[in-house]
Amino acid sequence: MRIFLQNAINLGLRVVTCPTIEASVGDELEVDAEEVVNRQTGKRYPTVPLPASRQAIIDAGGLIPYTRQRLVAAK
Repeated sequence: MRIFLQNAINLGLRVVTCPTIEASVGDELEVDAEEVVNRQTGKRYPTVPLPASRQAIIDAGGLIPYTRQRLVAAK
């Protein structure tokens, strides 16, 4: 899981972790950065927020754009 998570962040993909979720096959889920909603049951589950350093990489569009921005800012 850790390798998948870091690779997704490096590519700039938003990833959510929700360890408390309860869902059955066929349930429709609504996912955003703060919570996951099971539309069949109406239950809401909080997601685990990413550390600020990882969120900054996602906001920049991935590790390469993030590094590029940091190098330009350091000049």
